[in-house]
Amino acid sequence: MSARKSDSADRSKSAGRTTPAVALSVRKGVFQPTTLWWLACALLAVVFLPYLPWMTPDLSTRPEYQIDWSGVQITPAPRGVPARIVNDVKTQAQLPEQLSLLRPGLAKQLAAAFASHPWVEQVNRVEVKRQRAITIDLTYRRTALVVESSRGFYPVDSHSVLLPPTDFEPDVVSRLPVCRNIKTLPQGAAGEQWGDVVVECAARIADALAPAGDIDKHWKRLGMVAIIAPVPTTADPQPEDLSFDIVTRGGSLIRWGRAPGADTLEPSVDQKLARLGQVVQNQGSLDAPGGPFKIDIRYDVVSLQALDDNRRVIVR
Repeated sequence: MSARKSDSADRSKSAGRTTPAVALSVRKGVFQPTTLWWLACALLAVVFLPYLPWMTPDLSTRPEYQIDWSGVQITPAPRGVPARIVNDVKTQAQLPEQLSLLRPGLAKQLAAAFASHPWVEQVNRVEVKRQRAITIDLTYRRTALVVESSRGFYPVDSHSVLLPPTDFEPDVVSRLPVCRNIKTLPQGAAGEQWGDVVVECAARIADALAPAGDIDKHWKRLGMVAIIAPVPTTADPQPEDLSFDIVTRGGSLIRWGRAPGADTLEPSVDQKLARLGQVVQNQGSLDAPGGPFKIDIRYDVVSLQALDDNRRVIVR
C-alpha cells in the first residue's frame, strides 16, 4: 500500500512540473515573429476583404476587356437554319453592343440567351477566351415534318417542336415530308412543342422516313408525298391508339400503322421499309401497273389491293 501511494505522489509531482513547461512552450510558439506576422495578415484580411471590390479599379469597362458581337463565334448553321441566329439572340435578350469579358456570369447569361432561340436545341458549351473571343457550341433543331393545316403550313422537328414558319419559303416546304388531316393548331410559340400527340407521332414517322434530313433515302425513292393522320376517337389519345397512312405520288395508300416505338407488336421501321421495297421490286413501283393500291404492311403478310375510283386518293 505504501508503494502505491509513493507512485501516485511521484506522478502528481511530475504533472505539476510538466504543465508550466507546456504552457511556456505554447507562449514561445505563438509569440514568434513569423507566427505574429501571419496572424496580423489574417486579421487584416478579415477586416479589409469585404471592402476590396471598392478599393480595386474596375477593369470591366476598359477597351481591352470589351468585345463586340463580331467576336462571338457559334457552330455553323446547317442548311435550312437561318444565318441570323447571333443577331436574333442579341435582340431578343436585349444584350448590349459591347460585351465585357470580365462581367460575372457572362458565359451563363449567353448560354441562357442562345438556349431560348427556337432553332437551338441545346447549348453544349460557352467558352470565353483571353484572345477577346467567345465560342459557343450549339446543337440545332432540324426540320422533320411540315404540318398542313387550315391556316397554312407549320414546320416542326422530330420532337414536334414548332419552328418559325416565316423562315420557310414555299419551295422549301415542297421538299419536306408533309402531314395532313391534323385538327389542331400549335398551342405555343416557336421553340415549344405543338401540344398534340398526333403531331408528335407523325413527326417521329417522318424522321424515320427521312433520317438525318435525308429525304431521298426512303421518302422520295418510294414516291411518298404525305402522311395522313388519323382522327383520334378519344379526348386524350395515346401513341398506341393512332394508326397512320401514307399517300404516294400515284395515289396509292400505304397503311403504315403506328409511330416508331408505339407498338412493339408491329413490324419495325426497317421491316416495313423492306416490305415496301419488295413491292417495288415485284411491281416496279408502289403505283403501277394496275394501281393505285392499298398496301398494308402492318402484318406478317403484305396486303396489296387495287383502289377503285371512288377510293382513289387525290395527291396535291
